[in-house]
Amino acid sequence: MDQRLKVLYVDDEALLKMAFVETLKQQGFDARGALSGREAIDMVHVDVPDIIILDIMMRPMDGWETLMHIKEHEPAANVPIIMQTGKSLTIKDVLKYGDQIDDYLVKPVRLPDLIRSIDIVMARNDEITRKKRLALEGGGDPAEVAELGKLLKLVEVEKRLIGILGRIYPIQQNGTIENDFEIPELHEFVHKYESHKSRCKELRTRLLPGP
Repeated sequence: MDQRLKVLYVDDEALLKMAFVETLKQQGFDARGALSGREAIDMVHVDVPDIIILDIMMRPMDGWETLMHIKEHEPAANVPIIMQTGKSLTIKDVLKYGDQIDDYLVKPVRLPDLIRSIDIVMARNDEITRKKRLALEGGGDPAEVAELGKLLKLVEVEKRLIGILGRIYPIQQNGTIENDFEIPELHEFVHKYESHKSRCKELRTRLLPGP
């Protein structure tokens, strides 16, 4: 873990924000906090962080809207964002925003869980960067290499979201849904997940031969 990783923690609960920011600083992170989506966006425009922890249930601008505004700022478009909330994850949110996030944490969140999520997200991004470099050095088509990079992350995030959805809906970790349970959006998401896995495997086989 990079001990000077720049972390932006966004939550409109002042005491919670202060507690996590100060504790992250004690753990060696270069942590800052924002109490609203607007404040977070303004801070990102001044200094782009390495990773953002973003609460969903905020007012007047919630976390999802804040997420999309941050992504519209080109220098921050690829900054990993971990969403967190005490609200149940919905299929509609997954379909609309699932490809924009890097992890999803359910409150209450303990500091070790948050640090573990940060470590996993950053290590995954480093590994994806390494694989893209190897694919390009091997003569891979740049467009396909870029697609592979996106899919390597997306498949892992979707797998994580399936695990969370499994606490609410009858869906197993492998994406299997109970036959008698009909929620069109759930089936749509699982179909996308399977399609992404298949395409990712195809590109990996072609662009990254060997073990």
